[in-house]
Amino acid sequence: MLLPKVTTLFFAPTGQYVEGKIVELNAEIADQQIHLDWWADANLSSKLDPLPIDRHWNWNEMGIEYEGSPLAIQKVTILTGDQAAQGAMMISTDPVPSILAPGKHALFVELLFTAPRNRPALRSDGKPFFLGVGTELLTWAAWLSLDRGYDGRLLLDGSPEYLAWYEKRGLQTLGAKPILYEGVAYTPMELSANVAQQLLKDW
Repeated sequence: MLLPKVTTLFFAPTGQYVEGKIVELNAEIADQQIHLDWWADANLSSKLDPLPIDRHWNWNEMGIEYEGSPLAIQKVTILTGDQAAQGAMMISTDPVPSILAPGKHALFVELLFTAPRNRPALRSDGKPFFLGVGTELLTWAAWLSLDRGYDGRLLLDGSPEYLAWYEKRGLQTLGAKPILYEGVAYTPMELSANVAQQLLKDW
């Protein structure tokens, strides 16, 4: 599926669906939209305590390593009509071994985040803003896996506060030892081919 991919997000303040586009996340968008605009939004709480784990990450420098080896990657974002980045994600284009389907392969997802303005816990009003950002990015990742011949399978390391979110979308915890990074324990998870098919049924 060539980018841009037109998609749909729910705009909570008006109760309406709006168009978004999944596009390549280039350095210019990352610098302006993520590193600056995301965290300077006037709707965010004046005191972010504790700081979100992605607060100081540089998306232009981040990559994916698997068992000590770097993987080729693609970075994408969702833009709304005002050209604001509502979320972003990094995914490998090199395959990694599937855990749930031995002998098969998957793609590896990293840094799947919605913009801070869309996280009620970070907003001063505590209300939702754009909904569906993470699900649309995850679905696109499953499509890329399918297109590359890996049946939609995805692997990722889920951060503690989003485990329930991933489980609700069908990812399974793998029982592997958590991955410790910057003091946070991430749980290995996988999206199976069967669940990927359900996720992609409307695409």
